[in-house]
Amino acid sequence: MKWWNKKVFNKSIRSLHRDLGYLFIGLTLIYAISGILLVLKKDGQNPSYREIIMEKEAKANLKPDELKTFWKDHFSDAPKLTRIIPAEDVYNIYVKGGLGKYYPYNGRIEFTIFKKIPVYKFVNDIHYNSGHRFTFLAVIFSIVLVFFAISGAVMVKGKKGFKKRGVWLMIIGFIIPVLLFFYT
Repeated sequence: MKWWNKKVFNKSIRSLHRDLGYLFIGLTLIYAISGILLVLKKDGQNPSYREIIMEKEAKANLKPDELKTFWKDHFSDAPKLTRIIPAEDVYNIYVKGGLGKYYPYNGRIEFTIFKKIPVYKFVNDIHYNSGHRFTFLAVIFSIVLVFFAISGAVMVKGKKGFKKRGVWLMIIGFIIPVLLFFYT
């Protein structure tokens, strides 16, 4: 007598595959959406933030302390000016949530504010594993994906099963990324 029953084993694998599939739908969608956002991002921009570019005019030739006072008195609609670092012909300025430049020779100020987009930030933090908060979840998810691949491959029997059709599709699935890696 066999020490395990093949029918019970197959039924158990199918049930586990189904139940874990339902359990991991949310996480799969989060990783998929954030993956799409990361792949489609432009020029290295982080899709978790929206950039707002602002320009202001101030008096020319202000010293750092004078610029701080001028900012406070005239730019109530702008974020708080937190730091000024003079360079040769420009001041690097830091404002709450952004950074920019003040050009003393003409009084022009330009700066960029970075506003968080909460949904994008959330899915990006999970995908990037920001702060390593999601390491355990990422490892578990990876193990479950390996299980899905193996159990899904052996579930289908017959001429459309893994031994007939599936093995060739799996090989193609390995070849495509290898070809893209070497030929792009």
